[in-house]
Amino acid sequence: MKNQQDIKTATCAACGRRDFIYGLLAATAGTAGCATPNRELAEFFAALPAPTPADAIPDKTGAVKVRLVFAIWDDVQVRKTWPNVGFDFRPVMKNIADALNAGVPGVKFVPGMAFDDMGAAKILDEDAKSGDVKGYLVIQMNSWPKAIAGIAKAGKPTLFCSFPYSGIGGWDVYNAAMLRRKQKHYAFMSSLDFKDTIGVARAFETLKDGTGDDFVKSATDYRLAHTPPETGIQPCEGPLDCLSPEETLAAVKGKKILSVEGYDEKRKAKILKDFGIVVEDVKFDELNAAWEKVPDALARAKVAEWKRTARKIAGVSDETLLGCAKQFYGMRDVLKAHGAVAISVDCLGGCYSGKLQAYPCLGFMELQDIGLFGTCENDIRSTVAMVVFHAMTKGRMGYISDPAIDSSRRAMIFAHCVSTRKLLGVASEAAPYEIETHSEDRQGASVRALAPLNYPVTTVQFQFFGNGGTGCVLVQTGRTFGNDPDDRACRTKIVAEVTGDFEKSYPLWDHWGWHRVTLAKKIGYRVVYES
Repeated sequence: MKNQQDIKTATCAACGRRDFIYGLLAATAGTAGCATPNRELAEFFAALPAPTPADAIPDKTGAVKVRLVFAIWDDVQVRKTWPNVGFDFRPVMKNIADALNAGVPGVKFVPGMAFDDMGAAKILDEDAKSGDVKGYLVIQMNSWPKAIAGIAKAGKPTLFCSFPYSGIGGWDVYNAAMLRRKQKHYAFMSSLDFKDTIGVARAFETLKDGTGDDFVKSATDYRLAHTPPETGIQPCEGPLDCLSPEETLAAVKGKKILSVEGYDEKRKAKILKDFGIVVEDVKFDELNAAWEKVPDALARAKVAEWKRTARKIAGVSDETLLGCAKQFYGMRDVLKAHGAVAISVDCLGGCYSGKLQAYPCLGFMELQDIGLFGTCENDIRSTVAMVVFHAMTKGRMGYISDPAIDSSRRAMIFAHCVSTRKLLGVASEAAPYEIETHSEDRQGASVRALAPLNYPVTTVQFQFFGNGGTGCVLVQTGRTFGNDPDDRACRTKIVAEVTGDFEKSYPLWDHWGWHRVTLAKKIGYRVVYES
C-alpha cells in the first residue's frame, strides 16, 4: 500500500502560482468528439457543513480525545485574502466541530485556534497538562497561518486538512514541507467534499488501542480509496502542432516584459540569459499618467461593450467599469510606448494602497484577447511562462492561477480573479464571461471566464534557480470538466481532472509532456513531473 512516506519529492521548491494553458499535450493523444456535457458544476459547490442538532452528537465517554486546531488569522476576517474580507468563520468552525463529533463517534474533538508557532505552543502546553490528548486534526482555514509545523512538534498522530477556497494555498505549501521532512505519524487530506474530512478523521479511532502507524495507514487507505480513478475519456482536442525548442527561443528573444513597481535584478538577468527576454521596470506614476490621458468616450464605448457581452455583471458600478476601461487602454498605451508584449502589475499592492487608479483585471483580459499579456501581482515568472508557451503553441493563451487540490473529484481547480476569454487563441471564439468584484476585498471589478469542457490543459511554472544554479520547469496536465461557481476565493475557477498519478500532486505541482521536455533541456532546465 502506498502512503505519503512513499511519495517522492522534488529537489526544486514548490513554485506557487501557475500559468494555465489550453490545448497542450494531454496524457492521451485525444481525438475529436466531446463526451462530456457542457455544463457548470453548481452541484459540486464546496458546501460548508450544516448545523448539527445537539442530539445528533453521541456521548463521548471513553472516546479518544483529539485537539481540533483551526489555523486561522481571525474568527471574523479583516484581511483582504481568501475567502474574502468580512467572512465570519465563527459559525463555520462550530459547524465543523459539531459535524466531526457527530460523524466520528469514537473521537471527542476539542476545538482551538492558532496562527503561528506561539499559538501552537500554547495549545500543546494546555494539552500536556491534561495529558489525555491522543492526536491533532489541523484544518487550514486561511492560507498562510503557520500552525501545522508547531503542532507536529508534539510528535503525536496528526491529520492536516484544508478549508475549501480559503486555506488551500498554505495547505499546499505546508503539506509539501511535511512530506519532504517525512513527518512521523502524519496524514493529510484535501477534498472539497466535507464528508471526506469526516471519513479520514475516523482514523483517529484506531488510537483507542492502536498505534500512530495504524492511524497513518487508516487515513492513507481512506484517501486512496476515495480518490477516483481517471475517467479515460479522450479530450476534444489532440496534441498541438508546436514550434521546436530552437524556434520557440528564437521567437521570444528580445521580447520585453514590463514590471510595474520593480523586480529582482538577479532574476531579470537570468531571464535575459536563459530566454533572451528583457524585463524593464515601470512605476505606478507612468501607468496612472496613461490612465488620465484615455478619452472618456473611448472608455465608455468599452464599458458598453462589456455590458453587452458579459453574461452577468454583479456588484460593479458603471463608474468602476469606466475606471477599468481606462486602465486597459492606459496599459495598452504604456506597452506600445515601451515596445513591450507583456505587463505585470503589483495590482494588490497598488489597489490596496490607492496608488493605482483602477483594478487591472478586466484590462488584463482585454490585452490577452488581442495577443498581448497582462498578469497579476508582478508575477514575472508566470509572465515568462505565458510568453514562452504562447510562442511555442503558436498562439494559445493562458492565465495565472492558484491551484486548489480536490481529491474527491481527482481535480485541480485553477483559480484567479482574471482570465483570458480567448482560451484557444486570439482567433478563437470568446468564452462566456462574467464581471464581478475582486473576490478578496469585494472591490473593483474582476473576471469570471467559463472554460470549454473536455479540453486538454497544461499548467506550467519556471523556477529560475535550482540546485547548482540549474533552473527547472514544473508541469501538470489535465482535462477540463467544469467551472465552479463557488463565491469564496477567486472568481474564475476552472476544474480539471488530473492525468497520471494524482498522489504526486501533493509534494510536487505540475506534470509535463515530451515536447516541453525537449525545450527544457535546450535551455538547460530540469523538468519536474508531478502526476
